[in-house]
Amino acid sequence: MGSIYAEARINRPAAEVWAEVRDVGGVSNVLDIVQASSADGDVRSCTMASGNELTEKILSIDDENLRVGYTVTDGLPLEHHAASMQVFPEGDAACTVRWITDIKPDAMAEQLQPMLQASLDNYANRS
Repeated sequence: MGSIYAEARINRPAAEVWAEVRDVGGVSNVLDIVQASSADGDVRSCTMASGNELTEKILSIDDENLRVGYTVTDGLPLEHHAASMQVFPEGDAACTVRWITDIKPDAMAEQLQPMLQASLDNYANRS
């Protein structure tokens, strides 16, 4: 299984960033690789910038640890996908967002890693 690690420091309070990350239906406001998004209960639908339509299941929203877990259930040729995005406070005015994805086939990790990191960097630079 391949793993993708993307991380970015954001010069905004963790509470502000967490409010955006935990809004699972609004992931398109966080990641520019997602063109449009919505959620109905624990099912999220995403239209990617590439035009792909993804369906994801939200596994957890953990307000104590500032972490969202999800899995892609349709839209990509995957054997396995599990991901989380977590916000780590750094004082009162900054935080780090860490996005970890475990994916199979392994080759997809190498293919997707630069794109996921760039999208997270773009979010940090907009903040």
